[in-house]
Amino acid sequence: MTRALPGRRTSERDDARRGPSPGTGGRPSKTVDATTRAELEQFLDQFADVFAKGDLAALAGHYVTPVLFVTEWDAATFDSTRELAEGFRHVVAEHRDRGMVSLSYRVETVFKPAPRIIEVGVRWTFHDAEGQALLQDRYRYLLRRVDDEGLRINAVVVLGGSSVPSP
Repeated sequence: MTRALPGRRTSERDDARRGPSPGTGGRPSKTVDATTRAELEQFLDQFADVFAKGDLAALAGHYVTPVLFVTEWDAATFDSTRELAEGFRHVVAEHRDRGMVSLSYRVETVFKPAPRIIEVGVRWTFHDAEGQALLQDRYRYLLRRVDDEGLRINAVVVLGGSSVPSP
């Protein structure tokens, strides 16, 4: 698994800038310290790894329940890690059917509105066995720091995805 670092691209689309620079977002910035950024990167690295492996139990373990998923068309709440794991079964299978073997991410925005809450915008890029980008999806996550567990996703807004054109 690779992670897109600031200033590095994982595909042509990663170079396109959308909106204000990370950390500004058009509202007052709440400073995110280096420790929080490192914790967030570790969390996203682990999330990408378990998603690519298809480890549904570990994937569900990255959430705190109840968790809310919001799309343009609907919203759903999952009340248990078992429900989450089952909910991800078809998502992981669909990505594997497309040829996904790894994914990378680019953090687009980070805010810390409260001491135990982090709001983060992430662009995920799904790669095939040759490392070519297949698809990109954008999400906004509300993470909460849970005692003795670290960061966990508490709410997800699905912002949309798109196929990545072949070079």
